[in-house]
Amino acid sequence: MPAKKLPPQYQSLVYQVKRDPANADAWEALGDRLSEAGDTRRAEECYRRVLALRPDDLEARISYQHLQTGGAGDSLNGVDALVSGLEKLSLDHLPLWFQVFLAFFSFLVTLMLARLQNWQTTDLVWSLWISSLTLGYAYLLTGIAAKALRGGMGLDASPGGKVIQELAPAPLRWSLSIGGALFTLAFFTIHFGMFHLVHSVFLNQFFPLVRESGGFPNVFEFIRVCIVNYWPVILLSALSQLPNFIRAAETQQDRMLMMPYLNVVKMHLSIFVFAGLSALQVSSAALAYLLVLYFFPFGALATLFKRPKPAPENA
Repeated sequence: MPAKKLPPQYQSLVYQVKRDPANADAWEALGDRLSEAGDTRRAEECYRRVLALRPDDLEARISYQHLQTGGAGDSLNGVDALVSGLEKLSLDHLPLWFQVFLAFFSFLVTLMLARLQNWQTTDLVWSLWISSLTLGYAYLLTGIAAKALRGGMGLDASPGGKVIQELAPAPLRWSLSIGGALFTLAFFTIHFGMFHLVHSVFLNQFFPLVRESGGFPNVFEFIRVCIVNYWPVILLSALSQLPNFIRAAETQQDRMLMMPYLNVVKMHLSIFVFAGLSALQVSSAALAYLLVLYFFPFGALATLFKRPKPAPENA
């Protein structure tokens, strides 16, 4: 199976094991990824290959024993057979048509609200800011809480973390996981919050929302005013991003916590676009830009049209 047909999270690992079947690190990483996705049969085979290459690998042995359901089972022959069918794996339980429906629904309702309420550029940029802050932070909370409840926060990514997860007493595992979750939450609260505080100060200079009294701007006043005025946009954005929250709750990959920051970068670039369009007195173009960029379901539609058609049955 060509690697390009695989989900992105598998492409590089499959390429590595195909290029060098003796690469134990790549086999172990692929086994970890398959285990996270719930494909225990292939994960077991990956760990067996690791143990054949590195018999003293304690972490791989513990992972294999944790997944083992009795015996070696039907061992898969060759890398192509092992990765066959990986393109069907998905952490999304929402039907694709429903994801497209949610995105289009959010797009159309937001367009209707913008027209009925005669939104201006100020409304656009601040609704964008509060959506990024509230939904981004909720996304971080979802990912951190889900991982902590599995007992894996701060353990699986650290050296020897798997050994601690399997061999340490339950109270110690939970203490380490909860401690890691609290530390991670505190870090992202400060870090993610500071990003939006800086943006709010910048925004209020060009698109005033709250009158400043000469001191440091009160970010909580920004939040209060934005929630009161733009709560429909927050709800519609949450609907369109529901699949992302499901992935955050189910996956154990730390890089998922970086997704809200990608939205911050997109928001920051959009601020300059809004400022330019406002200076040119073409605010209607700013509205179209916001709706298309943030609500139009490009990703879901691309996935829908790229969906492989079932092969015809042989007569």
